[in-house]
Amino acid sequence: KGQSTPLSQTISYKVIEMADIWKILTTILFKICPTPLDVGTDIWNGVDFIVNDSPIWGAMCLGLTLVPGIVKGVTLFVKGVTLWGEKRTWWNFLGCVIFCLFGWILLPLWTVIGFCLTLCQPAPKPGDPITQVEVDSHDCKFLEVNTESMGQVVLNVSILMISGLQEKKFLFPGDLQLLSLSISFIMIIKSAGEQHFFRRTPYYPPSFGESFLVSIVLCPDIIFRVLALPLVCIYLRWLSIAPIVAILCLNYYGAGKRAGKCGLTFREDRLSTAAMSVISPSVYIDQQSDNDDKLASPTIQRDYYSWNRKTLVGVLFPSLILVAILVNTTFVDEFGPLCQILSLPGCSPLTITVDQFNYILLPLVILSGLFTLVHQFLSNTAFLARPMRYEEQIVKDNNGDYITQNAQNKLCQALLCAAGDIMGTAE
Repeated sequence: KGQSTPLSQTISYKVIEMADIWKILTTILFKICPTPLDVGTDIWNGVDFIVNDSPIWGAMCLGLTLVPGIVKGVTLFVKGVTLWGEKRTWWNFLGCVIFCLFGWILLPLWTVIGFCLTLCQPAPKPGDPITQVEVDSHDCKFLEVNTESMGQVVLNVSILMISGLQEKKFLFPGDLQLLSLSISFIMIIKSAGEQHFFRRTPYYPPSFGESFLVSIVLCPDIIFRVLALPLVCIYLRWLSIAPIVAILCLNYYGAGKRAGKCGLTFREDRLSTAAMSVISPSVYIDQQSDNDDKLASPTIQRDYYSWNRKTLVGVLFPSLILVAILVNTTFVDEFGPLCQILSLPGCSPLTITVDQFNYILLPLVILSGLFTLVHQFLSNTAFLARPMRYEEQIVKDNNGDYITQNAQNKLCQALLCAAGDIMGTAE
């Protein structure tokens, strides 16, 4: 009392307080809310389909919400671990069953609790890693995106093409469908940028600006796949299994070590990478593993993204050509029995007319695919390579954590650094 506070100290307190408010807002908006909101709208959309006499669509929407829990439960059982660190026992089997049945609520709850706990802890100092709880929350969020969100996007786009819009729920016909589809699509775009850096250094996540730039760079790839895959699936029906299997096999091969190219060492990482990168270019490296893959992760990502883009365009373009031939010829009508055996387009009417396919959908898919190719040709230029930071060097610190050589500068928050500069200048 009776003593004045130095101006530099007052300014620093204000700056730090603003940084805390910004941390709370960004954590709530971009970490806590998205996952439960995505799962909630998907469940609501599935129930709405069932209520409105579309039980098949509703069952598929609700079934996809179980996939992340099934993947998590089966993975824990196969690895022989439980939440208590035990080996394969009856408790392990019980945990697998619980995740399979209730993972649709446990994983989003796990994500929310983990990020809420980070708000209760002091902000990490520049250069300090995040906690294991926050790392696990990121893992749960990415699991939801790479399984449920991607499946919901392809399914809902297919439903729009086959059955059209459902009845109005709030403002216009199909508003709940489009809301669920939009949230899932945004989650995929958002997580694409976050995963790009998270797989390199799990305990040193990127800033919002860094991940946002990568999401913009990968956005054309995601748009092309989200439009092309449903078209191939709804027109070729069971025959679409062939291009999808081809994509998975080529992805698996491209994720490994090839002549003159870097690749992943472990089979499990290659399998996860092959499945995850059907919709979005991504490389999976288990954050628990301790090998040279993380040290070479920027180069692995650069080589695999190139392979993945060429694979998707090389497989989907011929499939789309086949679809265009079937839509614009009378082949299906003249050979009715063949149509019924193969379940080709003429067997059941779609909401998409031939003109809509020829003048709207097909040109949009082709343009996005060509943009993907142009994007690939320009991927090594400074304009696109700088946000991806392929030249970044990954090293191990004294604690055994993987960090970038400029990790401290990367994690140093601008507001806190500004506070230090103001204090130094005032002194």
